[in-house]
Amino acid sequence: MSECRISVIVPVYNVEKYLIRCVESLLEQKGENGFWEIILIDDGSRDSSGQICDNLAEKSSKVRVFHKGNGGLSSARNKGISVATGDYVMFVDSDDYIECMAVNALEKTLKKYPMIDAIVFDGMEDNEKNCKVMRGKTSLSGHCVSGRDYLLEHYKNRTLSVEACLYLYKKDFLDKNNLRFREGILHEDVEFTPRAILAADQVAEISDTLYHYVVRGDSISTSQNKEKNIKDLFQTLEKLNVLAEQQDRELCLWMKNAVLNSYLNMIYETRMYQARYRKYIDKRFLFGKAATVYNRMRVLLCFLNVHLYCKINDISKKLPKSF
Repeated sequence: MSECRISVIVPVYNVEKYLIRCVESLLEQKGENGFWEIILIDDGSRDSSGQICDNLAEKSSKVRVFHKGNGGLSSARNKGISVATGDYVMFVDSDDYIECMAVNALEKTLKKYPMIDAIVFDGMEDNEKNCKVMRGKTSLSGHCVSGRDYLLEHYKNRTLSVEACLYLYKKDFLDKNNLRFREGILHEDVEFTPRAILAADQVAEISDTLYHYVVRGDSISTSQNKEKNIKDLFQTLEKLNVLAEQQDRELCLWMKNAVLNSYLNMIYETRMYQARYRKYIDKRFLFGKAATVYNRMRVLLCFLNVHLYCKINDISKKLPKSF
Protein backbone atom coordinates (compact mmCIF):
# COMPACT_ATOMS: atom_id res chain seq x y z
CA MET A 1 0.00 0.00 0.00
CA SER A 2 1.28 3.46 -0.87
CA GLU A 3 1.73 6.16 1.74
CA CYS A 4 -1.05 8.18 0.09
CA ARG A 5 -4.56 6.80 0.47
CA ILE A 6 -6.53 9.13 -1.83
CA SER A 7 -5.36 11.27 -4.74
CA VAL A 8 -7.70 14.15 -5.61
CA ILE A 9 -7.25 15.06 -9.29
CA VAL A 10 -8.17 18.64 -10.24
CA PRO A 11 -8.02 19.65 -13.94
CA VAL A 12 -7.36 23.40 -14.19
CA TYR A 13 -8.15 25.65 -17.14
CA ASN A 14 -8.82 29.41 -16.93
CA VAL A 15 -10.49 29.31 -13.51
CA GLU A 16 -8.59 32.02 -11.62
CA LYS A 17 -11.82 33.20 -9.97
CA TYR A 18 -12.69 29.80 -8.51
CA LEU A 19 -9.50 27.79 -8.05
CA ILE A 20 -8.54 28.95 -4.56
CA ARG A 21 -11.98 28.12 -3.15
CA CYS A 22 -11.75 24.64 -4.69
CA VAL A 23 -8.28 23.87 -3.31
CA GLU A 24 -9.06 25.33 0.11
CA SER A 25 -12.01 22.95 0.39
CA LEU A 26 -9.56 20.10 -0.27
CA LEU A 27 -6.96 21.34 2.21
CA GLU A 28 -9.65 21.59 4.90
CA GLN A 29 -10.36 17.86 4.75
CA LYS A 30 -10.59 15.99 8.05
CA GLY A 31 -9.33 12.65 6.82
CA GLU A 32 -7.59 10.23 9.18
CA ASN A 33 -3.77 10.54 9.35
CA GLY A 34 -3.74 13.06 6.50
CA PHE A 35 -3.17 10.38 3.85
CA TRP A 36 -4.33 12.25 0.77
CA GLU A 37 -2.82 14.42 -1.94
CA ILE A 38 -4.10 17.13 -4.28
CA ILE A 39 -2.97 16.94 -7.91
CA LEU A 40 -3.48 20.12 -9.93
CA ILE A 41 -3.21 19.63 -13.68
CA ASP A 42 -2.81 23.02 -15.36
CA ASP A 43 -4.15 22.28 -18.84
CA GLY A 44 -2.52 25.20 -20.65
CA SER A 45 -4.43 27.96 -18.84
CA ARG A 46 -4.23 31.41 -20.41
CA ASP A 47 -5.10 33.35 -17.28
CA SER A 48 -3.30 33.32 -13.92
CA SER A 49 -4.53 29.82 -12.98
CA GLY A 50 -1.11 28.23 -13.59
CA GLN A 51 0.63 30.69 -11.28
CA ILE A 52 -2.06 30.20 -8.63
CA CYS A 53 -1.40 26.45 -8.80
CA ASP A 54 2.30 27.03 -8.17
CA ASN A 55 1.54 29.38 -5.27
CA LEU A 56 -0.75 26.81 -3.67
CA ALA A 57 1.92 24.12 -4.01
CA GLU A 58 4.47 26.35 -2.27
CA LYS A 59 2.11 26.76 0.68
CA SER A 60 1.20 23.09 1.15
CA SER A 61 3.15 19.85 0.70
CA LYS A 62 -0.14 18.11 -0.10
CA VAL A 63 -0.42 19.99 -3.40
CA ARG A 64 1.40 18.74 -6.49
CA VAL A 65 1.28 20.70 -9.76
CA PHE A 66 1.75 19.56 -13.35
CA HIS A 67 1.67 21.96 -16.30
CA LYS A 68 0.78 20.70 -19.78
CA GLY A 69 -0.43 21.97 -23.12
CA ASN A 70 -4.17 22.34 -23.54
CA GLY A 71 -5.77 18.99 -24.27
CA GLY A 72 -9.16 19.24 -22.62
CA LEU A 73 -10.75 17.84 -19.48
CA SER A 74 -10.24 14.17 -20.36
CA SER A 75 -6.56 14.72 -21.15
CA ALA A 76 -6.02 16.49 -17.82
CA ARG A 77 -7.81 13.76 -15.86
CA ASN A 78 -5.80 11.05 -17.62
CA LYS A 79 -2.58 12.88 -16.78
CA GLY A 80 -3.72 13.06 -13.17
CA ILE A 81 -4.37 9.32 -13.03
CA SER A 82 -0.91 8.59 -14.47
CA VAL A 83 0.92 10.65 -11.81
CA ALA A 84 -1.31 9.82 -8.83
CA THR A 85 0.40 8.01 -5.95
CA GLY A 86 -2.76 7.21 -4.00
CA ASP A 87 -4.47 3.85 -3.69
CA TYR A 88 -7.67 5.58 -4.82
CA VAL A 89 -8.44 8.56 -7.05
CA MET A 90 -11.32 11.01 -7.22
CA PHE A 91 -12.01 13.91 -9.58
CA VAL A 92 -12.89 17.44 -8.57
CA ASP A 93 -13.49 20.14 -11.18
CA SER A 94 -11.59 23.34 -10.40
CA ASP A 95 -14.69 25.54 -10.17
CA ASP A 96 -16.40 23.15 -7.73
CA TYR A 97 -15.66 22.23 -4.12
CA ILE A 98 -16.28 19.43 -1.61
CA GLU A 99 -17.53 19.12 1.95
CA CYS A 100 -14.89 19.27 4.69
CA MET A 101 -15.68 15.70 5.83
CA ALA A 102 -15.68 14.19 2.33
CA VAL A 103 -12.34 12.37 2.61
CA ASN A 104 -13.26 11.14 6.08
CA ALA A 105 -16.55 9.69 4.82
CA LEU A 106 -14.75 7.94 1.96
CA GLU A 107 -12.07 6.53 4.26
CA LYS A 108 -14.76 5.06 6.54
CA THR A 109 -16.39 3.37 3.57
CA LEU A 110 -13.03 1.97 2.45
CA LYS A 111 -12.56 0.45 5.90
CA LYS A 112 -16.02 -1.14 5.71
CA TYR A 113 -15.46 -2.47 2.18
CA PRO A 114 -11.68 -2.92 1.76
CA MET A 115 -11.96 -4.83 -1.54
CA ILE A 116 -14.17 -2.40 -3.48
CA ASP A 117 -13.27 -0.95 -6.87
CA ALA A 118 -15.48 2.15 -6.64
CA ILE A 119 -17.53 4.27 -4.24
CA VAL A 120 -20.48 6.36 -5.41
CA PHE A 121 -21.59 9.37 -3.34
CA ASP A 122 -23.98 12.29 -3.73
CA GLY A 123 -23.56 15.92 -4.67
CA MET A 124 -25.35 19.25 -4.63
CA GLU A 125 -25.91 21.25 -7.82
CA ASP A 126 -25.64 25.02 -7.40
CA ASN A 127 -26.73 27.21 -10.32
CA GLU A 128 -26.20 30.46 -8.35
CA LYS A 129 -29.97 30.78 -7.81
CA ASN A 130 -30.81 27.61 -5.94
CA CYS A 131 -29.37 24.25 -4.95
CA LYS A 132 -30.65 20.75 -5.54
CA VAL A 133 -29.41 17.27 -4.73
CA MET A 134 -27.83 15.67 -7.78
CA ARG A 135 -28.73 12.06 -7.06
CA GLY A 136 -30.70 11.58 -3.86
CA LYS A 137 -31.04 8.39 -1.84
CA THR A 138 -31.55 5.31 -3.99
CA SER A 139 -32.39 1.66 -3.38
CA LEU A 140 -28.69 0.77 -3.29
CA SER A 141 -27.61 3.42 -0.76
CA GLY A 142 -25.58 1.74 1.96
CA HIS A 143 -25.00 -1.41 -0.10
CA CYS A 144 -22.12 -3.00 -2.00
CA VAL A 145 -22.90 -4.90 -5.21
CA SER A 146 -21.24 -5.94 -8.46
CA GLY A 147 -20.81 -3.34 -11.16
CA ARG A 148 -23.24 -5.21 -13.39
CA ASP A 149 -25.95 -5.27 -10.71
CA TYR A 150 -25.31 -1.63 -9.86
CA LEU A 151 -25.86 -0.53 -13.45
CA LEU A 152 -28.92 -2.72 -13.95
CA GLU A 153 -30.66 -1.38 -10.84
CA HIS A 154 -29.98 2.24 -11.75
CA TYR A 155 -30.82 1.82 -15.42
CA LYS A 156 -34.18 0.30 -14.48
CA ASN A 157 -34.98 3.18 -12.12
CA ARG A 158 -33.39 5.93 -14.25
CA THR A 159 -31.20 6.94 -11.31
CA LEU A 160 -27.71 6.43 -12.75
CA SER A 161 -25.39 9.39 -12.19
CA VAL A 162 -22.59 9.45 -14.76
CA GLU A 163 -20.72 12.49 -13.42
CA ALA A 164 -17.13 11.40 -12.68
CA CYS A 165 -17.03 13.80 -9.73
CA LEU A 166 -19.44 11.53 -7.81
CA TYR A 167 -17.11 8.49 -7.90
CA LEU A 168 -13.98 7.34 -6.12
CA TYR A 169 -12.01 4.63 -7.97
CA LYS A 170 -9.28 2.25 -6.94
CA LYS A 171 -6.26 3.30 -8.99
CA ASP A 172 -5.01 -0.25 -9.50
CA PHE A 173 -8.47 -1.15 -10.84
CA LEU A 174 -8.30 1.69 -13.40
CA ASP A 175 -4.79 0.72 -14.47
CA LYS A 176 -5.43 -3.01 -14.79
CA ASN A 177 -8.53 -2.41 -16.92
CA ASN A 178 -6.92 0.37 -18.96
CA LEU A 179 -9.71 2.72 -17.95
CA ARG A 180 -9.08 6.24 -19.15
CA PHE A 181 -11.30 9.06 -20.39
CA ARG A 182 -11.77 9.46 -24.15
CA GLU A 183 -9.96 12.62 -25.18
CA GLY A 184 -11.13 15.38 -27.50
CA ILE A 185 -14.85 15.00 -26.80
CA LEU A 186 -17.53 16.56 -24.64
CA HIS A 187 -19.76 14.32 -22.47
CA GLU A 188 -16.75 12.16 -21.60
CA ASP A 189 -18.39 11.03 -18.33
CA VAL A 190 -21.40 9.60 -20.20
CA GLU A 191 -19.13 7.07 -21.89
CA PHE A 192 -16.53 6.53 -19.17
CA THR A 193 -18.72 5.82 -16.13
CA PRO A 194 -20.75 2.85 -17.50
CA ARG A 195 -17.58 1.35 -18.99
CA ALA A 196 -15.74 1.67 -15.68
CA ILE A 197 -18.59 0.38 -13.50
CA LEU A 198 -19.13 -2.62 -15.79
CA ALA A 199 -15.54 -3.68 -15.11
CA ALA A 200 -15.95 -3.39 -11.32
CA ASP A 201 -16.35 -6.46 -9.11
CA GLN A 202 -17.64 -4.42 -6.17
CA VAL A 203 -19.25 -0.97 -6.06
CA ALA A 204 -20.38 0.68 -2.81
CA GLU A 205 -22.98 3.44 -2.81
CA ILE A 206 -23.28 5.90 0.07
CA SER A 207 -25.95 8.58 0.52
CA ASP A 208 -23.56 11.25 1.87
CA THR A 209 -23.66 14.56 -0.02
CA LEU A 210 -19.96 15.29 -0.44
CA TYR A 211 -19.66 17.31 -3.66
CA HIS A 212 -20.77 20.80 -4.71
CA TYR A 213 -21.23 21.12 -8.47
CA VAL A 214 -21.28 24.79 -9.49
CA VAL A 215 -23.11 25.60 -12.75
CA ARG A 216 -21.55 28.65 -14.41
CA GLY A 217 -23.12 30.60 -17.26
CA ASP A 218 -19.80 30.66 -19.15
CA SER A 219 -19.00 26.96 -18.83
CA ILE A 220 -18.76 24.53 -21.75
CA SER A 221 -21.93 22.75 -20.62
CA THR A 222 -23.96 25.96 -20.96
CA SER A 223 -22.51 27.04 -24.32
CA GLN A 224 -25.05 28.37 -26.82
CA ASN A 225 -23.50 26.55 -29.78
CA LYS A 226 -24.71 22.99 -29.35
CA GLU A 227 -23.23 21.49 -32.53
CA LYS A 228 -20.19 19.87 -30.92
CA ASN A 229 -22.33 18.78 -27.96
CA ILE A 230 -24.70 17.00 -30.33
CA LYS A 231 -22.01 15.33 -32.44
CA ASP A 232 -19.95 14.17 -29.46
CA LEU A 233 -22.93 12.90 -27.47
CA PHE A 234 -24.34 10.98 -30.42
CA GLN A 235 -20.96 9.36 -31.05
CA THR A 236 -20.80 8.44 -27.36
CA LEU A 237 -24.31 6.96 -27.40
CA GLU A 238 -23.39 4.86 -30.43
CA LYS A 239 -20.43 3.43 -28.49
CA LEU A 240 -22.63 2.74 -25.46
CA ASN A 241 -25.12 0.97 -27.71
CA VAL A 242 -22.34 -1.33 -28.93
CA LEU A 243 -21.23 -1.92 -25.32
CA ALA A 244 -24.83 -2.79 -24.37
CA GLU A 245 -24.96 -5.47 -27.06
CA GLN A 246 -22.01 -7.19 -25.38
CA GLN A 247 -23.92 -7.64 -22.10
CA ASP A 248 -26.43 -10.25 -20.93
CA ARG A 249 -29.99 -9.94 -22.21
CA GLU A 250 -31.50 -8.10 -19.22
CA LEU A 251 -28.72 -5.56 -18.83
CA CYS A 252 -28.62 -5.03 -22.60
CA LEU A 253 -32.34 -4.23 -22.62
CA TRP A 254 -32.15 -1.58 -19.90
CA MET A 255 -28.83 -0.17 -21.02
CA LYS A 256 -30.23 0.43 -24.51
CA ASN A 257 -33.30 2.01 -22.94
CA ALA A 258 -30.98 4.43 -21.12
CA VAL A 259 -29.16 5.20 -24.38
CA LEU A 260 -32.54 5.97 -25.92
CA ASN A 261 -33.45 8.26 -23.02
CA SER A 262 -30.26 10.22 -23.51
CA TYR A 263 -30.86 10.52 -27.26
CA LEU A 264 -34.46 11.68 -26.85
CA ASN A 265 -33.42 14.15 -24.16
CA MET A 266 -30.67 15.51 -26.42
CA ILE A 267 -33.16 16.06 -29.25
CA TYR A 268 -35.43 17.99 -26.90
CA GLU A 269 -32.85 20.02 -25.00
CA THR A 270 -30.97 21.17 -28.10
CA ARG A 271 -34.15 21.70 -30.17
CA MET A 272 -32.82 19.59 -32.99
CA TYR A 273 -35.72 20.53 -35.26
CA GLN A 274 -33.76 23.74 -35.95
CA ALA A 275 -32.27 23.85 -39.43
CA ARG A 276 -28.66 23.99 -38.24
CA TYR A 277 -29.07 20.80 -36.17
CA ARG A 278 -31.59 18.83 -38.21
CA LYS A 279 -28.90 17.09 -40.25
CA TYR A 280 -27.67 15.33 -37.08
CA ILE A 281 -30.96 13.53 -36.39
CA ASP A 282 -30.79 9.81 -37.13
CA LYS A 283 -34.32 8.47 -36.66
CA ARG A 284 -33.08 4.92 -37.24
CA PHE A 285 -31.30 5.18 -33.90
CA LEU A 286 -34.68 5.50 -32.16
CA PHE A 287 -35.82 1.96 -32.83
CA GLY A 288 -35.13 -1.32 -31.02
CA LYS A 289 -34.19 0.28 -27.71
CA ALA A 290 -37.37 1.12 -25.77
CA ALA A 291 -37.99 -1.07 -22.71
CA THR A 292 -41.12 0.76 -21.53
CA VAL A 293 -44.47 1.76 -23.04
CA TYR A 294 -43.66 5.37 -22.18
CA ASN A 295 -40.48 5.32 -24.25
CA ARG A 296 -42.23 3.60 -27.15
CA MET A 297 -44.71 6.48 -27.20
CA ARG A 298 -41.87 9.02 -27.13
CA VAL A 299 -40.14 7.25 -30.01
CA LEU A 300 -43.31 7.22 -32.12
CA LEU A 301 -43.96 10.91 -31.50
CA CYS A 302 -40.37 11.90 -32.23
CA PHE A 303 -40.34 9.81 -35.41
CA LEU A 304 -43.53 11.45 -36.68
CA ASN A 305 -42.58 15.06 -35.93
CA VAL A 306 -39.54 16.28 -33.98
CA HIS A 307 -40.93 19.81 -33.55
CA LEU A 308 -44.19 18.47 -32.13
CA TYR A 309 -42.25 16.12 -29.84
CA CYS A 310 -40.38 19.11 -28.36
CA LYS A 311 -43.59 21.15 -28.00
CA ILE A 312 -45.33 18.36 -26.10
CA ASN A 313 -42.29 18.04 -23.84
CA ASP A 314 -42.58 21.76 -23.07
CA ILE A 315 -46.23 21.32 -22.13
CA SER A 316 -45.60 18.25 -19.98
CA LYS A 317 -42.94 20.07 -17.94
CA LYS A 318 -45.49 22.73 -16.99
CA LEU A 319 -47.98 20.18 -15.65
CA PRO A 320 -48.08 19.38 -11.91
CA LYS A 321 -45.95 16.36 -10.97
CA SER A 322 -49.07 14.64 -9.66
CA PHE A 323 -50.70 14.85 -13.11
